Amino acid sequence: MISPIQRIPGVILFIWATSLWVQASPPRACDLVYRFPTSNHSIASGHGEDFYMYCDRNFEGEKSKPWQAGGYGMVRSPFRTADGSIMYSRMHEGIDIKPMKRDTSGEPQDLIHPIAPGKVVYANEKPGLSNYGRYVVVSHRVPEGIIFSLYAHMARVDCKVGQFVGTGNVLGLMGHSGAGINRERSHVHLEICLLIHSQYDQFCPPANKHGIYNGLNLIGINPEPVLLACKDGQPLSISRHWKSLREHYRVRTPYPGQMPDLLKRYPFLKQGDWSKQPHSLDIALSAEGIPLAVYPSDQIVQTPQIISCAAAPTVQQNVTFNRVKNSSKDAALTASGVRYIQHLMRPLNTSHVAPKSTSTL
Repeated sequence: MISPIQRIPGVILFIWATSLWVQASPPRACDLVYRFPTSNHSIASGHGEDFYMYCDRNFEGEKSKPWQAGGYGMVRSPFRTADGSIMYSRMHEGIDIKPMKRDTSGEPQDLIHPIAPGKVVYANEKPGLSNYGRYVVVSHRVPEGIIFSLYAHMARVDCKVGQFVGTGNVLGLMGHSGAGINRERSHVHLEICLLIHSQYDQFCPPANKHGIYNGLNLIGINPEPVLLACKDGQPLSISRHWKSLREHYRVRTPYPGQMPDLLKRYPFLKQGDWSKQPHSLDIALSAEGIPLAVYPSDQIVQTPQIISCAAAPTVQQNVTFNRVKNSSKDAALTASGVRYIQHLMRPLNTSHVAPKSTSTL
């Protein structure tokens, strides 16, 4: 008698077995090919208006629905500068991808997939606990360390923490959960991130409900160039991509002698000669606050301070997520900027046992 398994064609059986392996086996560290999280690939053919979900805008009495506001960076809250040009003062730390199909009531039907093989490390199924609504975080092992992808505003979560997933697995269904989103503006908000600190839940604000996977503990880079670099199946080197990001300002901060947790997790950020114990660290950052490189310094400083800053057509607050103030000539960290630098450079608290959440990386 032929068993049910024997009736399954060989190719299908292979795919089925491979799928089980992906879910049961940790991925090895390698350069990854990053895939689009939904069936919407319009940006690959240059059609941003079909890819990004618009935002409702009322600027100077004129209402509009700009799709560009669904992109990454300083694309929200427009204002007019002294020379009459329009700039934006609010940061969007990911991209908003619009649905490709809806049911008869207008609800999106797009399934959300991981952008690369990885492990589900967090799943929030209670939409009222975050502006992200229902969201999932997946970790990805690469030669440079562990990076993370975040998928927000889901209607439904279809994965479990601890599950190993490939790009064929389903994380959930696109929706409009979270703050400020209605059914018409349903989308998936995608971020590609570094984790700032693996003990964030020991010193975070009491209102935090998401452990170390709170958005305030994740640094998002622009997913668009990552996805486009891989559209023809080519893997992306994270460290090579980092070199393409532009430095906007540099901060010198005291070094207490303990290596920051961020640099332990992402040693590719360490640049220069570390053979001698530094007195301070020089952090090169993009305008969005992405740490691009960290250099040892023999200079002594008591508090974090700006040592260089690129010019901007407006005050620095409007281009640096309110972390730098004044002009480039007298640039200084805001109170928010000081807290951010301290967060980036905080070492591990070795007097406490590391929280269980760090084991999910």
